[in-house]
Amino acid sequence: MVCMLKFIEGSRAVVGALALAMLLAGSAARAECLPGQMQEANLAYQSAKEFLDAQNWDQALARLQSIVGVCPEHVEATRGIGTALMGKGEFALAVPAFQKVIMLRGEDVQAADFNNLAIAYARQKKYKEARAEYMKAEQLAPDDCGLLFNLAAMHDAAGFSTQAVDVCQRLLDEDSCEKVRDKVLVMISKVAGRAGDQQKRAGNTERAQYYVELSQQYGGQAGGSTTNDLAKQKMKAGQYAEAAALYEGMVAKNPDLTNAWLNLARAKDQAGDDPGSIAAYTKYLTLKPTDTTEWGAMLQVMVESGRCTDAATKAASAFEEHRSKGHQAVAPILFSWGLALECQKDYEGARAKFAQCAESGSERYVSSARRQVERMDGFKAVADAERKKAEGGR
Repeated sequence: MVCMLKFIEGSRAVVGALALAMLLAGSAARAECLPGQMQEANLAYQSAKEFLDAQNWDQALARLQSIVGVCPEHVEATRGIGTALMGKGEFALAVPAFQKVIMLRGEDVQAADFNNLAIAYARQKKYKEARAEYMKAEQLAPDDCGLLFNLAAMHDAAGFSTQAVDVCQRLLDEDSCEKVRDKVLVMISKVAGRAGDQQKRAGNTERAQYYVELSQQYGGQAGGSTTNDLAKQKMKAGQYAEAAALYEGMVAKNPDLTNAWLNLARAKDQAGDDPGSIAAYTKYLTLKPTDTTEWGAMLQVMVESGRCTDAATKAASAFEEHRSKGHQAVAPILFSWGLALECQKDYEGARAKFAQCAESGSERYVSSARRQVERMDGFKAVADAERKKAEGGR
């Protein structure tokens, strides 16, 4: 007989810090709750969510703690505990709740899960820890302007001002981030100045001067003409070779400009310079090896240039390196891996990679991957028919 949950009604005193930590850490060791219990937990969560939405933190915590006490794998309830504790200002206690959400979701983890944990750390002024979580979130949501802005702030707060500059320039490159442009301009002028000071103390005089000039260029304007702005304008106008030349000038002055290498790779690709694009992507991924989206982009350029075997080999290696980050993170690699195998006429292998990509849940790749699965079925059918025809003619 299924044991029914007995959820606490109304409000009660919040458990102490030690008891809550034990509940979050120890509940994972308990047996999974039965289907009937999970159904009860889901119903109980709906009323708990009403308290969360109303910011009645104590009442929400009482119900949520009852849920995870019986169903420790209930993701929404665990996340709700973290949310309620954040609302009460108990940021340190919120950390294990958000960490547990990430553990429970495994390969289905979302950018928002890392974002929640990052905020909990940032509120405690643990900037290095917050930065690490924002970097994980960025891999799953590389186009989220708000997330990137916070990542830039944490780069700077943790003492990585040159990386903060790079993310700011990336934000300024994105048309979709126009709403935060003025805030980014204020930030980049400040962090570029700090980056210049850091480089000066390190004895890198030329790079220090670059950042000082960048700070001055952005500091007195709200949309002026830096080299980066001019290169962006060239890209928009379809003048890819000219944009590439500007980006080449930027990385010649400062070879650690991550975003400039990425834009150079894109400009070279659009200009039809596949070898130049691959070389720039390689440099970018040396500086930022965690960017699975751009791993996928480089692999596609390699396939388009006929380097299919090399692309398939690199895809296999990249997949193994990054698979622990979750299905969505490796979707770009899987898609390009499929293209590389298709190029080698390994339709069955390609179909398997496209199918994996289609199951990733990535909004960007799922539809395209499904179409590719159908294409591979068609190619395989044709290949099988030709093989049978050849065998029959013997």
